[in-house]
Amino acid sequence: MNCRTMKSYLSSHRILAGVILVLAGVLLAGVIAWSICVRFISLPRQCIEERNPSSCFYDASGELIHVARGYDYRWNFPLEFSDIPEDMIRYVIAVEDRNFYSHEGFDFFATLRAAKQLVANGRIVSGASTITMQTMTMFTGRRRTLWYKIRQTILACNWERSHTKAETLELYFNNLPYGGKIYGLETAAQFYFGRHARELNHAEMILLAGIPQSPARFRPDRHPVQAVQRRDVVLHLLVKNGAITSEEADAIRREPLRYRDFSVPCWPHLIDTQYLDLALKDTPRRREYRLALDSNLQKSTHVALKNGIRNLEHVKDGAAVVIENATGRVRALIGTMDFMQADDGKVNAAIAWRSPGSTLKPFIYGEAIYGGLIVKDSILDDEMLLLNDYRPDNFDGSFRGRVSATEALADSLNTPAVRVLKMLGVNRVLDLLRQMDLLKKDGTVVDERIGLSLAIGGTESRLLNLACAYSRLANGCGRALFFEDDANGEEGGTEQLWSPGTREMVLDMMRFRVIPGGGGIDVAWKTGTSNGNRDAWCFAVSPTWTVGVWYGNKSGEAAEELVGGMAAAPVAAAIISLLHKKHPPAWLASGEITKAELCKKSGLRPSEYCSQTMSGSAVVGIPLRRCDECSAEKNLVPPKQSSAILRPMPGEYLANVRDENGECALSIQVDIKPRKAHLYVDGSYIGMHESGEKLTLKRGHHVITIWPNEDWTTAQIALDVREPL
Repeated sequence: MNCRTMKSYLSSHRILAGVILVLAGVLLAGVIAWSICVRFISLPRQCIEERNPSSCFYDASGELIHVARGYDYRWNFPLEFSDIPEDMIRYVIAVEDRNFYSHEGFDFFATLRAAKQLVANGRIVSGASTITMQTMTMFTGRRRTLWYKIRQTILACNWERSHTKAETLELYFNNLPYGGKIYGLETAAQFYFGRHARELNHAEMILLAGIPQSPARFRPDRHPVQAVQRRDVVLHLLVKNGAITSEEADAIRREPLRYRDFSVPCWPHLIDTQYLDLALKDTPRRREYRLALDSNLQKSTHVALKNGIRNLEHVKDGAAVVIENATGRVRALIGTMDFMQADDGKVNAAIAWRSPGSTLKPFIYGEAIYGGLIVKDSILDDEMLLLNDYRPDNFDGSFRGRVSATEALADSLNTPAVRVLKMLGVNRVLDLLRQMDLLKKDGTVVDERIGLSLAIGGTESRLLNLACAYSRLANGCGRALFFEDDANGEEGGTEQLWSPGTREMVLDMMRFRVIPGGGGIDVAWKTGTSNGNRDAWCFAVSPTWTVGVWYGNKSGEAAEELVGGMAAAPVAAAIISLLHKKHPPAWLASGEITKAELCKKSGLRPSEYCSQTMSGSAVVGIPLRRCDECSAEKNLVPPKQSSAILRPMPGEYLANVRDENGECALSIQVDIKPRKAHLYVDGSYIGMHESGEKLTLKRGHHVITIWPNEDWTTAQIALDVREPL
């Protein structure tokens, strides 16, 4: 070999070596880049988390009554991997990804095969996407670009680094498209065959295995022939790939396809969506909900409302609430008569703010009883009342003179209620109504005239809130609970209203008259009619149930028929009578009502100047106000000693302790004159207080009152407890 030849030989080898080195470097760089991409490019977790499934709602008896769509308005009922039929998994893997259990997200040999077939046939004969790659496509969309295919492969490989094959199959089968908004194997099984995936036969499973390739073309409810043809193609592939034998394929072809009746909706939509809106407020999204709703009672309540409105010519709407007292669970709620009504059918009247008419009166009388101002036998004035420019009148325009508190409440007389409210003080009653969530959060009383009109509906409240408040009279928890598994009702989530004896006396007063339309049923009840006949209300209470009914026009239009006793009371009576069809109301005594000697003239505790007395009722533990009418008539008002609260002084105080609930509170010594006296805080009787004892007050405004006995005057201070800065 001459010198020139040798140089040429060496030069060519250097070039070849250089090419090999470059190719090796490129390959190494590619491997490194691929490894980095596979490690760090992953499917964002939120892509999966945002795919919330359909929610199933069951009533109190466990019956499925509503199915709500999930992500992107899809129907989707996910399965656990263990619930996916093994044969279904085997069929799909045999057709879609024979090497599923051996590859790590990307099937190199399937890719080579697909490329070879493309070159040989000039068209795509088979794809190379693995089940894992198809799963990634479900969350990233499908695009026909090289970069997209590379990214899809990287995502699949990354996924399989941190997930098991079972997790991949579970995600895959739960997100397969089956036409329209039907996603997931379980959803398709229920939609097309009316059965769960575990109940499918082999023919049905194989038909579903073929649909996702082209869901619009192969969905059996619209294209049954094409669906069966596609099933046969899948059977052919299964035989070809050795997953089943020809004999098994023939047997599967003979199996029936048990389609459901497609003319009937697959999933129920029986629930009033307004009930759902209230139930789901501030509730995390779940797959299953067990509602407190009694479906049969819901239907019966709606029927009762419809029957009642037939006689109300100029009334377009009504609403009703039924609460189980012991638990606070809302067993029925109708927010509108016709949800599809064009103007305001979707307005939920059960939570609309409306004038409550006289429905607040039981709480005014109850607060007066709890404060020792009256009992049910106390005598009140039903006479003309003029306060500045405010002149309340009775519904019928007449006055009855002297009546008992029971008659005044039972007959919904206005002037006695206003007089009781005036005795209590507007602020005290406002505090009570706020405590029971019967006022708007920003509601304020701007002057005394509007304040005293509280007794006859001079504010706004809501049907659901009022029903909860009436339920508290019957020892209810005072909260509206919409879920069967919510145990807060049994746990007594709300502080009890007044004392048991006070509640019993108020209910006795409300039972004085028989509710119209109830067939003589013994329930406590109260009606309300707003000013100008715009709202008609009735609340009926038994020891176990509370029913609230409202009729009116959501536009605020008045109607002559909108009178509580005529429009709402018979419907409330019909509903509560239905609830007690088998078991009449069983009223039990609290043991806190006792016989008492009362002044015959005033119905209060008699003084030495009361010449005539009568037997009446009083609440144990609550000292009743002494009669001063008889002494006033004789101008024999005895001189009284002046009581006083020596400490604390009125003003603002910073909280210095925590109460039993961990909230800021003030512990303060109360010095009084004389040494012992009856103590009231915010109108509630606390008991006998000895000077120097401490009192604990929660954060907020408080009024402290002492009353030693009839020989002493009362003393009162106001103070505010603030949270420390």
